[in-house]
Amino acid sequence: MAKWDQLCFANTIISRISAISLALFQTTIVLAAKEVSPNEDHVTASAIVREMNLARQNPAFYATYVEEMRSHFNGKFFLLPGQTKLFPKEGLRAIDEAIRFLHTAQPEQPLILSPGMSRAAADHCADQIGGAIGHDGSDRSNPGSRISRYGVWTLGWGENIAYGKTSARDVVLALIIDDGIPGRKHRKNIFNAKFNFAGAGYGPHARFRTVCSIDFAGRYIESGRETERELVVRNY
Repeated sequence: MAKWDQLCFANTIISRISAISLALFQTTIVLAAKEVSPNEDHVTASAIVREMNLARQNPAFYATYVEEMRSHFNGKFFLLPGQTKLFPKEGLRAIDEAIRFLHTAQPEQPLILSPGMSRAAADHCADQIGGAIGHDGSDRSNPGSRISRYGVWTLGWGENIAYGKTSARDVVLALIIDDGIPGRKHRKNIFNAKFNFAGAGYGPHARFRTVCSIDFAGRYIESGRETERELVVRNY
């Protein structure tokens, strides 16, 4: 009887260890999935530039994200990966055009993340926290003059702004689709082969909840080394 009790006790211990191991394994899987989920992505300068580079370097693959969105169109809105609703002004026209563009676009070199340009973009986000929109600052600055605060640009500059988006993928997808924008200027900036540097800022917005500003330049020389702390403070 004692041997039977010992055997039962041993089996109970083994069962508990197996249950704990399984729980830990399942937890690890959940955490791993959460780490790579675009819905949980913090909108930072590096996340935005990394997402744009994914589209620039492999546009045909990026088309699958747009196609996935299109498959869930309910006749009124698209649901972005971050659960933001996108109400198209053009129906399916812009998203279908974006899909065709991505399938035919040639891969481009990756953009280089610029701390100085990210600070300039963050300045503009801070300037618009009260609900302002557009590319002009309250101090009458434009994107070129703002990135000149922190470095020297040559070979042209550009700027994209997205409002109301909650993840880096949402920002980039919306700008590539570019619904309602004549000439798809935002999409052209992202895939412009002449642009080699980019920076981004993100912050709260009184009217649309969030604002993300992205600056581009052909060449950019930083005026000084920005510390990580300074960039986090300014890049809301």
